[in-house]
Amino acid sequence: MSKSTLVAFRIPAELHDTFAMAVAEAGTDKTAWLIDAVRQKLNQPDSNPDSRMLVLVERMEVAASALAGGKQGIPAQPYNEPAVLQIVADTIREGLDNGRIIAERLNDAGYQTKMGKAWDKDIYSAWKRQGNHADLISSLREKSSEL
Repeated sequence: MSKSTLVAFRIPAELHDTFAMAVAEAGTDKTAWLIDAVRQKLNQPDSNPDSRMLVLVERMEVAASALAGGKQGIPAQPYNEPAVLQIVADTIREGLDNGRIIAERLNDAGYQTKMGKAWDKDIYSAWKRQGNHADLISSLREKSSEL
């Protein structure tokens, strides 16, 4: 058994729910999730071979699903404006109004751009400026906050 040190810290209240959901989605406990996050931030791979294998399997599954849906690296689902708007509004409501994060969330949800490409921060910024997307996002955020 390896030695460990107790480290206690606080997280901001607005991050608690997001943190709890991430832990639940990972299927681990908080300690394992935090150790993984710290290792990723420090660029130190997990020394557990099973864990490394699991990461490789997940990456292969993502690549296989992208290949089945079309080109590798391009989300499988075609552009769906209502779904894209909802993902953007939800992400901003979480306090994450960042083009890179929003593009990542859209890609993770599996939605292509109007041109059938993967999202990036520049494509997202251009999309947001087009037409009335900014107004639609604001109205969705307001509707959700009223609920």
